[in-house]
Amino acid sequence: MRRTIGQDELDNFEVDGDRLYWKGSAVVMERKLALDWYQTTLATGAAFGALLAGIHPFGVTLGWW
Repeated sequence: MRRTIGQDELDNFEVDGDRLYWKGSAVVMERKLALDWYQTTLATGAAFGALLAGIHPFGVTLGWW
């Protein structure tokens, strides 16, 4: 039976290195996330765009452009 997690239950999560635990039991991931080449390209482009969107206001303020 599935249900949502409440705010008071978030303390049940534990992290040890690269492993996640819930109430002392390891959370097992059934498969790893794998992106196709076009998804990787889109994600890289989005990350680059976000970086530029964050840098641009500083450049304008400092008179770089």
